[in-house]
Amino acid sequence: MRYLIAVAALAALFAGGCSSGDSSATAAPRAAVTQILDAVASSVAGSRDDDVTWYEPENLYEYIDGAAPIYTDAGFVILAHSEWRANGGKEGAYVELDIYDMGSPLGALDTMADGRTPQTQYLDIGNEAQVSDSDIDLSVGRYYVKLVARRDIEGQKEFVKAIATAIAKAAPAGPADEALVAPLPSTNMVRHSAAYVTKGYLAREFLSKIREATYEVQGKRVRMFVMDAGDPEKAKTIIAEWKDSIPSQPIGAQELPNTVSYTEEYVGAITAQAQGHWVAGVIGEAAVGKPMLASFLKHLE
Repeated sequence: MRYLIAVAALAALFAGGCSSGDSSATAAPRAAVTQILDAVASSVAGSRDDDVTWYEPENLYEYIDGAAPIYTDAGFVILAHSEWRANGGKEGAYVELDIYDMGSPLGALDTMADGRTPQTQYLDIGNEAQVSDSDIDLSVGRYYVKLVARRDIEGQKEFVKAIATAIAKAAPAGPADEALVAPLPSTNMVRHSAAYVTKGYLAREFLSKIREATYEVQGKRVRMFVMDAGDPEKAKTIIAEWKDSIPSQPIGAQELPNTVSYTEEYVGAITAQAQGHWVAGVIGEAAVGKPMLASFLKHLE
């Protein structure tokens, strides 16, 4: 990660906008985001309003009340909020730009994946760019970025895209999403399906730091996931705790040791197994998913 470290640059940074504090824990991340903002300013046909408003974990709720834990749980470090106006744009029209430093590419992936739906459309910008009529959500490296056009949605689409492109060029790039979810296989992985869940996977607190992706095999789609439990005994304990969390299981669901297999409402058929220090599983049609899981478990041996 490249950071501004010159005294003059930091002095200009702290003089440039509102702040909740300038602790040493956020000084360098703030300087890095400022560098990105400066790069955008020098490359787009528009300008930023003078103030940049900064938020840290302690006061993020002031900006996104109720949603702050989603970001802080995923590793949120700092947010820069700014407003931009295109040269020659309509009076009163502007673009809101929020750059979230999520602490790591995995944190950014966690946040980004939450916004996907089957109808989501994408642009080839950064790690992933989700586009709608008025906004673009972008992930690049450790950053999650949200751009929203205000008061002239149609007339600002190209300006929003130009800002997103400039950020993707200026921000330090991280690994591709497919690499972030390794050791999950890349073969047959559906594009824009790689995901990371920091905590609370399938609404279970003991399932954390989960890597997941969707695969298309034999015309069917299944989800595969994996968690590094740290050691074999912990992996077995997680499976046992998972079994205890299920109200009832069908006969034969526990025929394999260290395995849980059942159907969950609104999710589908789930099979998970402890393999060494890993917990791996599949969600979806068992006839397709279970052979995939067996092959993956062999790979983990």
